[in-house]
Amino acid sequence: MFPSGPSFRFPPSSLDELHDAVGWWTRADDEPWNGIGAVPLPLAVAEARSWITGSFDGMRKQPWKSAMDDLRLAVGRCGSHLRSELGQDLVTVDDLARQLLSIVSPPGNVSNAVNGWRAVVPPPVAALERLLVRLAEPAVMVAAWRDLVDACQATAVSSDDLGSHRDLFRALLAGAEFSPRGTGRVLTGILHDSATFVTEARVLLDDLDRDDISTWPGPDEAAGLDEADRLALCERLLTTPPRDGHHVVWLVFGRAYLENASHFSVGPVTFYIGPMVEGMVGQTGPGKEWVPTELRNVDGWLRPEDIPTDDYLVFARVDLGHGRFADPVGRATDLAHAIVAIARFDTDTSNWMPWNGFLHAVDDRVTGMPMFRAPSPHPHPVPTEDPTGDVLEGLSGTLGPHLSPVPDTLREAIEVVRWWQEAGDQSNLPRIVLDVRVVEWVASLVGGVAWHEFLGQTWKQHWVRSQIHECLFNTCAEAAGRPGAVAPEHRAQMEDAHSKIQVHEGPGTYALHIGRALEVLPGLQAVYPLHTRIGRRLATLSARLATPATVEAWCSELEVNWTSQVNRLRRLRNALAHGGPASAGAVDTVGAFGHDIARAALRVTLTGLIDGRGPVLAHEEIKANADSWRAHVPVAPDVATALFA
Repeated sequence: MFPSGPSFRFPPSSLDELHDAVGWWTRADDEPWNGIGAVPLPLAVAEARSWITGSFDGMRKQPWKSAMDDLRLAVGRCGSHLRSELGQDLVTVDDLARQLLSIVSPPGNVSNAVNGWRAVVPPPVAALERLLVRLAEPAVMVAAWRDLVDACQATAVSSDDLGSHRDLFRALLAGAEFSPRGTGRVLTGILHDSATFVTEARVLLDDLDRDDISTWPGPDEAAGLDEADRLALCERLLTTPPRDGHHVVWLVFGRAYLENASHFSVGPVTFYIGPMVEGMVGQTGPGKEWVPTELRNVDGWLRPEDIPTDDYLVFARVDLGHGRFADPVGRATDLAHAIVAIARFDTDTSNWMPWNGFLHAVDDRVTGMPMFRAPSPHPHPVPTEDPTGDVLEGLSGTLGPHLSPVPDTLREAIEVVRWWQEAGDQSNLPRIVLDVRVVEWVASLVGGVAWHEFLGQTWKQHWVRSQIHECLFNTCAEAAGRPGAVAPEHRAQMEDAHSKIQVHEGPGTYALHIGRALEVLPGLQAVYPLHTRIGRRLATLSARLATPATVEAWCSELEVNWTSQVNRLRRLRNALAHGGPASAGAVDTVGAFGHDIARAALRVTLTGLIDGRGPVLAHEEIKANADSWRAHVPVAPDVATALFA
C-alpha cells in the first residue's frame, strides 16, 4: 500500500487497493500478481496460434497440448465483463482448444485427426487471429478494467483472482495502445484525488486547454472528486486513444563519459553530458533555439534541481517522432539501450549503466517525470551476517572425507553446480536450457527416465507442500513485519507475531517457525485491512487453511499449476533447443520455476553424494516423504496435521 495523495484515509478502501493494482513505482511492479506461472490471455492466444500455424508430427503432440492447456486456463481466468465483451469470439476459441486437446491427448498417431481439425471452415487459426485483434480493442481493455474494479470492491475475491484481473488488464492496456507505466501513473493520481493528475487527465481528454492553465496544481492538492467521479474519469481516460503527437523521451546513463564532445547524435538518439542538460532547463529567449523545446516549455513540471548532478552522467534524448505509441518510454528505452549495448559490446566494459526514471514530452511539453535515480545495488549481506563461513566449517566433517581423491560423480556434481550458478546470471531464454540440462543430469543418475517424468514422479508433491509452507510463512512474515500498516492499537500484536515466527539465532541465521505462522494467522487477518495486497493475501490464505478439505482443494489447484508449468517448460526448452515457437513472454512465466526446481534436485543429489546415501536413495526418501504427506491430507483430523504431519 502506498498511502499517498490527498484522499488517502485509514483503513484503506477499495480505491486504495485499485490504486496499488494499477500503479507503477519500480520495476517490481511489472511482476505479475497472479502467483507463479500464470499465462495472460493475449500471450496464451499468441502462443497457440504460433504452434497451430506450423507443421504437425508426432514430436509436436506435447507442445500443441501444452499450448492449448495454457489457452484454456487463461480463458477460465477471464472475468464476467470481459467474457460479455468478447462474446462468441472467446467461446469459439475455447471450444477449438477443447477439441484439439481431445485429439492430441490419446496415444498413437493423430496426424490425420489434427489435419482434419485444421481443415474446417473457417480455419481455427482464423478464430485465434480474430480474437487477437479483438484483444487490442479499447472496449475489451475497459471490460478488463471493470472486472478489476469489481474484484477490488468485493470482499470474497481471492488474491489470486484479483491478481489475474490485474495482470490481464495490464496486458490488454499495452495491446490497446496505452502504456501500463504512463497510464498507471495517471490512474493512481486520479484514484487518490490528486489535482495534478486530475488536471492532466482533463487536458488529455481535451476538457481543458493546457495553455489556459496559469498555475499547475500541486500533487498534494485535492481535486474534490468523490469515488464515483474518480472511477468515471479513469474509464473516460481508458476509452480515449493515446494522443497522436510528437514524443520525446529523456534517459540517463551513470558511470558514463563523453570525451570529445558535449553532445552528438546516433540516429534519433542524442547524447548530452550531464552539466549541459542541467543548464538547458528553463532557458528561453533569443539565442536559445539550440535548447530542445521541451526543456524550455517546462510549465512548472521540470526545474533545474530535478536534473541529477552526479559525476559521470550522460543523458540520452530519444526523438520518436509523431505517432501513437503503446509505450513510448519503453520503445525509447529499448532503442537507447540497444545503441549503448552495441558500443559496450565493442569495448567490453561494464560502465554506462542505465538509471531509473525518465522525462517524457509530448508536443514539446513534459508530461511525465518519474525521478531520475541510480539503480539500487545488488544486495550483499555484510560479512558478519553471511553464514557461508559456518556452512564451510560444517563441510569439513561431511565433504572433506570425500575429497581424497574426489570421486568422478562428485566431480561431475560440482561442475553441474557451476552450470546452475551460470544459468542464474543469464536471462530466462538461455537459463531454462541450462536448468533443464541440470535436471536431465540428475535424472540420469537417479533412474534414467526422461527429465520431465523424473520431476513428476519424485518432486511434484514435494513442490506442492513447499508452495503451501512458503505461502504461509512468507505471507505472515511480511504482514507481521509491517506494523505501520495496521491501526496503532494493534502494532504491538504485529511485532509479537513477527518475533514468534522469525527468531534471530546468529550472524545471518534465523529460525523460521512455520507452525507458529499458522498460529498467528487468525490474529493477523483480524487486524489487517482487507483492501491491501497483503490483507487480501491473508484472507485468501485463511480461507485455504480453514479445514483439511480446503487444504486438499488447494493441493489440487497446485497440482494443476505444477503440470501446466512442467509441460510449458518442456515445450519451450525443446523449442529453444530444436526449433519452434518460444516467445520471451512465455519463457518468463517458467524461468523462476525451472531454476528453483533444478536447484532443489541438484541440492538433494549433492547431499546424497556427500553423506554416503547416494543420489538414488536421497531422492527416494524425498519422494516417499512427500507422497506420504499428500496421501494423508484428505484424512487429517485438523489443519495443523494436514500441513505438518
